[in-house]
Amino acid sequence: MSTQDHLDIADIRDDLVVLKNGKVVCVIETSSINFDLLDPMEKDAKIGSFAAFLNAIRFPIQIVIKTQKTDVSRYMQLLENYKLRITSQDVINQVNSYMDFINNLTQTTQILDKRFFAVVPSQNMPVIETSWIRQFFGQEKKIVNIAEIVKKAKEELHPKRDLVIQNFANVGIVARQLTSDELIKLYYSIYEPDKIGFELMTLKLDDVKSGISGNLKV
Repeated sequence: MSTQDHLDIADIRDDLVVLKNGKVVCVIETSSINFDLLDPMEKDAKIGSFAAFLNAIRFPIQIVIKTQKTDVSRYMQLLENYKLRITSQDVINQVNSYMDFINNLTQTTQILDKRFFAVVPSQNMPVIETSWIRQFFGQEKKIVNIAEIVKKAKEELHPKRDLVIQNFANVGIVARQLTSDELIKLYYSIYEPDKIGFELMTLKLDDVKSGISGNLKV
């Protein structure tokens, strides 16, 4: 029996997740706010904005935080490549000091990647499954009206999605709906973590430069 047999997911289509019970969910990824760095007035304002956000939502919503170990090897390689492109010995020394800091840090502390999601479910949709006669002749039991389910779910979920994204924006949080490809990778990383290993840090050159200033999340 495969892992898929144990999942509640029937299909991922048109940036939506179709569950075996007929519900369809929209997964929205959000940015985060470092609440501890805010002054008391800003904290009160954020709490008030978030309370207003919750009061504006008239439908179920699930908040999910995914924490995963991060492999910093790619980040270290970016730093090595960055050193080859600069001529200032002072900057090279600074990069070397920063790399030593990361090496020492990762020996004693796990570097974790946190991702934040809001999951918006639809109402149960009418499900039509493979008939028992077809199952008798060997066909797999599955939902056969997924296209119709997704079409109806869009009419319900898209306005809810837009409302959630707008209300997150009012709190100062950037939110966006995950695409089908991103959903597949996300669920695969959840249900098959041993096959993908640690999450790799995907950084650009600007991230390397800003990292030298100490912007490494732990």
